[in-house]
Amino acid sequence: MKMEFPPTVTVPCGQLVDTLNKGIIHCIQSSGKILPSSEVIDASSPAQCQWTEYAAIETHDEDGNLVYSPVLEDLRQFFPPLDGSEIGSDGRPLLYAACLGLLLSTRDVSAEAGASKLSATPLPTFLLISTYLLEELKVDPNQPTQTPGACCRPPLHLVARSCHPAAVDLLLSHGANVNTPDEEGWTALMAACMPDIPSAERGGPTENERVRTIKRLLLARDQEGNPIRVNARNYCGYTALHYACEGLNPLLIKTLLEDAGSDATLRTLWGQSIAGIVRSQYELNTKQAAACEATIMSYLEETGRLGQVRSFLDEERKALDLISLVDNFLIPASRKPESDVGLELSRHEALISQDRRIISALMKFLELDPSIILNTLVATEVSKDGHNAENVYETIHHRVLEVVPESFMKVYCNCNPSSDELDIVIGTNYAVRSYAETSVNGARRIEPASAMQHAFILHRERGFVARQMELLTDVIVGPLQRTIAFGIPSSSVAKEIVARAPRILEMGAGTGYWSYVLSSSGADVLAYDAHPPSLSLEGLDGNAYFGNRSYFEVKQGDASSVFREVTSEISDRALLLVWPNNPDAEDNEHLVIEGSNLPPLWDVECLRKYYEVGGRTVIYVGEREERIQLMSDATGPDCGFCASRKFQQFLKDHFLLEVTLECPKWWMKEDDVTVWRRK
Repeated sequence: MKMEFPPTVTVPCGQLVDTLNKGIIHCIQSSGKILPSSEVIDASSPAQCQWTEYAAIETHDEDGNLVYSPVLEDLRQFFPPLDGSEIGSDGRPLLYAACLGLLLSTRDVSAEAGASKLSATPLPTFLLISTYLLEELKVDPNQPTQTPGACCRPPLHLVARSCHPAAVDLLLSHGANVNTPDEEGWTALMAACMPDIPSAERGGPTENERVRTIKRLLLARDQEGNPIRVNARNYCGYTALHYACEGLNPLLIKTLLEDAGSDATLRTLWGQSIAGIVRSQYELNTKQAAACEATIMSYLEETGRLGQVRSFLDEERKALDLISLVDNFLIPASRKPESDVGLELSRHEALISQDRRIISALMKFLELDPSIILNTLVATEVSKDGHNAENVYETIHHRVLEVVPESFMKVYCNCNPSSDELDIVIGTNYAVRSYAETSVNGARRIEPASAMQHAFILHRERGFVARQMELLTDVIVGPLQRTIAFGIPSSSVAKEIVARAPRILEMGAGTGYWSYVLSSSGADVLAYDAHPPSLSLEGLDGNAYFGNRSYFEVKQGDASSVFREVTSEISDRALLLVWPNNPDAEDNEHLVIEGSNLPPLWDVECLRKYYEVGGRTVIYVGEREERIQLMSDATGPDCGFCASRKFQQFLKDHFLLEVTLECPKWWMKEDDVTVWRRK
């Protein structure tokens, strides 16, 4: 059958390169069924139709050498006027266009074309065109694209990403530099390890092809004779190994570690280790992630490097598991369930309901029974359930702190975090990245100072803390404090208190949890609150700071009513005050959170009335001004957010400090337990 050649090309040179680039891409994608001139010649031309129909027909000699190819004959007509070094108006050179055509092709286009599995694939067409450009036209194998935003990427990156070993070998054998990065620091090895490369099932390379591609790159040397830089890092500090880990590919990880000698201890500029990257992907594919993690840990142990990174990896794992807890358990639990849609709840009722859902999810995660806390109405019910001797709040606190990294909880006062602490905080705060990433002439860059600035926030002029602590306080500490108590009693502290003050009067008792724990430890306790939580169950105004559950019988009463008459039943008891009130509006005005509505202070008036009726012992749980360390540039003093400055001064003026007891505390808090005797 006679084949008609396309008419002579007379397109202007600049436009010709653009259209020829498109034609080369389509030619490779169609496995040679569409000619390079397809974008140059009018598609309605009869000649073009015949070329398209017969383009894939090739002639070989007895040894299999190519004698005639319609694709090459079609391509040759453009040289001259072109010489192969031209770039299109979009900045794309001809060889780069060929490499892009291969990258954009799937491994099996035959099904789409309706042909058999034995039909030509894009690779031979790519090799044919690229060999012509490299050998006959002598184009530069390293000529990068000048396309805006493409960062002067060299052609080798594209074929490495396509994971065709033969294509990689072609470019390397003609002088492509294996170590040439683009303007963002990406290398060919990184390109071959990218996590978004489609699987074989989706038309991408097989695992074997990916490994062979990497091994071919590992054998290459640059023009100076240097071996491949396996630990080269791009603009955000990633190496090829980091990307293999991000893709959860244990075979690539093993190849890079054992064959390439990649450094398994390098962290990204965000602070992530390779193990941390894998850990962050567990929810996507637990089985693959576990296999990758096992490969990494085994390699670190076998090479004797596990010891030097174990501490960091343990803290990083804590941070990632904590993020998983918040994102997958606590935040979903905080959302209003469908069963509550349409219910008319007050803001306080909605908050109580939300707190209960969050605590239930948290306790289940911690392998504790939520009913111990959430189903309690009064102390007698706790006793019936057999939990009267168990300090569940202390257990919850202990288990929560086990999953929170030290670098999160630390307050950095007049000091900077260590490099490990910085990496833990920034590496697990993905929101920071948008602030720290900038662009210089179209190439991305990371500004570490900006990352640090947005990763930490100032806490009451006491120092800087990890920004994650805002959310952790909201979804963990807040619900627990509103449901149980603001201060945390330990069983050992409770026993020490009871030994010094066996008869106790708690004012502002809230849920009565401290009274419950002290009573369980043998104390004779009376508990009062101006607004006991139980009032809400009777249709009255309850306590705005707690839910409607109590752990001990809390009677209604304030200082004016409880200390109205002098009786030994009252005056002979030690006065217990646990985080009585927040004094910021009066004492720490520079620290008041905008929009907060703090209630009137009552702590000093209560203490004064107790003193006036002859009270002799005070047990105070909360922050004290003398224990609080401030930044060197603090704008004012801070007496804490548990008791007023007047209360603390009255206590020191009229009572002697007998003992200080350290109690469990939440992050960013400085509360302790102090016992005072009347002077």
